[in-house]
Amino acid sequence: MNLLLTQHADRLCNAGVAGNFTSHGADNNLYKIGLLLDHDENNTFGMENLLRGVGFEEAYDAVGRQIGNPPDREENPGRGCIDPARTAEGLLAAGERIRDVAQRGGRLVFATGHPGAMMLYYLELARWSEGLGAEVVTAEPRGRYQKGVSLDWAESVATLGDGASLFHTHDPEPMRDVLRQTGDIDLVVADHGFAGAAIAAGVSTVVVMDTNDPAFAVVAGRGADATRRDRVRKRQPQGQSERSPRQAPPTERG
Repeated sequence: MNLLLTQHADRLCNAGVAGNFTSHGADNNLYKIGLLLDHDENNTFGMENLLRGVGFEEAYDAVGRQIGNPPDREENPGRGCIDPARTAEGLLAAGERIRDVAQRGGRLVFATGHPGAMMLYYLELARWSEGLGAEVVTAEPRGRYQKGVSLDWAESVATLGDGASLFHTHDPEPMRDVLRQTGDIDLVVADHGFAGAAIAAGVSTVVVMDTNDPAFAVVAGRGADATRRDRVRKRQPQGQSERSPRQAPPTERG
């Protein structure tokens, strides 16, 4: 492992994003694989057609390839394991892909179903991309989705909100509406249903994947145009928001 990758891996471990004490343990990861096999719409993220025929072994192995460990491996009770080097590789690959599209003046959409945990991460990526020459695209809110809330934007990052609060969601429909309005998009950077809808529509996508989101691991293994960057939540003191492990863009090299 080269020095840069080692530095990124160490930082991810120190931030609790990778390592052997991550928040999604064996039971949760296997439970979510079960929901995927049951074709639960909250866990297919709008990619039902890309997930036809998925079985346990395929899903289990796909998650293992992405996180560098079996999804049911635990070294600490109730805590999962994710390979820091594998995560750093994914982070760098995602950053290079965003950089390439942005420097060519490409059109990008940023969106998150994790507004409490990941908003700062996406905001920094969107600003970085614009600085490199990208056109970061937004769209008009239309309709209401889960919990009766509508599409909202924090600067140029799509999420769900009601004008006062932002909401966690797995719903793919908001991104479908965004893509109906925006025309051709060169790259989507997103998670949950925002990412799933883009992948299902054939749009190149950088996915921020929870380890208990096996659908993304499966479609990546089947050849979907998606660059994966793992995300595992670390436990925070009550009342604090979770932040991305870095404030800098993923390929800024100091």
